[in-house]
Amino acid sequence: MSQQQKPLTAFAVLSAAAASMALPVADAQAEARPDERVISYRNSQYQEDDAPASRTFNGVTDRYSVNVHQLGFDTPIADDWYLTSELQYETMSGASPMQTYENSDGQSVLVMSGASIDDTRIDLKLAPTRYFEQGTVGGSVAISSENDYQSLAAGVNGSLALFNDMATLQGGVSLAHDTLSPTDPELSTARQQADGATKTTVSLFQGVSLVLNKDSALNLGLVATHSSGYLSDPYKTDDRRPDSRAMLALSSRYRHYLRWGPGQENGWHLDARWYQDDWSVRSQTLTTRLVSRWTGVHWRFELTPMLRYYRQSQAAFYGLEQTPDANNPHSSDARLSTYGALALGLSSELGWKAWSLSLDYQTYDASEGLALVGDTDKETPGLVDYQLFSLGVSYQY
Repeated sequence: MSQQQKPLTAFAVLSAAAASMALPVADAQAEARPDERVISYRNSQYQEDDAPASRTFNGVTDRYSVNVHQLGFDTPIADDWYLTSELQYETMSGASPMQTYENSDGQSVLVMSGASIDDTRIDLKLAPTRYFEQGTVGGSVAISSENDYQSLAAGVNGSLALFNDMATLQGGVSLAHDTLSPTDPELSTARQQADGATKTTVSLFQGVSLVLNKDSALNLGLVATHSSGYLSDPYKTDDRRPDSRAMLALSSRYRHYLRWGPGQENGWHLDARWYQDDWSVRSQTLTTRLVSRWTGVHWRFELTPMLRYYRQSQAAFYGLEQTPDANNPHSSDARLSTYGALALGLSSELGWKAWSLSLDYQTYDASEGLALVGDTDKETPGLVDYQLFSLGVSYQY
């Protein structure tokens, strides 16, 4: 199963959430090297809702179920270095959308893969960081292996604190090289053509964090990404995408510290992201969180509700009509359609001395109507709704 077809994994969802959970002003201060060793384990269960039976051609409605195990180990190395590492094992099963078409009654009909797909993935990530008095320099390497997809990625990044730590510049570059080897290539010409095909992705990030006052901080970031090579999905019918994609994303993150009482810390987070690419996809994301933390002599407890809204416009070559002309790009993948989505989440963490236990839940609903502006009358039954549940434990020493 190609990477283009994969669901949004539990790891991706939880990593994005964890990145913005810290209380505010720390986001914009010069970093000190952590002195603790941390070992952690997390199990995540991701479950997609069934496809709508009334819009499914072959009666198959089961969608993906994903089980993720993550083992992390972070430790100081040498005098000014710190290493973050993670090993992830992921299993997934379920049927996958192959095509959406419009029938003679003008209804959108979803064709699912006829048999349940079983796959496993193993990821290893290593990220050493060198800490200086006014900044950091770091690197990362990641290897991912599954039945039909291999990926190798590497990157470098750094930060520089200025004006007595009131501003911090950030930057980085990453490179990923992927190789496809679709299962059962005899089933379609697309799978045969994709066997051994590669994809290369280069990303450049620049950002700045600013301490606005003693209670507020702001981070602005710009990410430019270019992918080239085989970008289609060989498991989908009539899926022909351009062989390159240029993407640009602008993000802002605002953090505000709230003073509510002794023994309690609170932070309001507001994140916004604007995205566009040369496939004519435009998207906007708005996320808000309220972080509440209570602390005692040996214990701490944190509770964070989250609300996220997302919308996007469709790719220029998205459509439900049949287009046998191999020279023209075309895809009926719902992720390239016009739609909107709402996500609700609740994260909690209980700490006792060196131990920490976390529990997270998130629900996600997508539909054409949630796009609000520029929505379409055509139903897109391939859109996914899901629930995500995660339990983690860590020990710091």
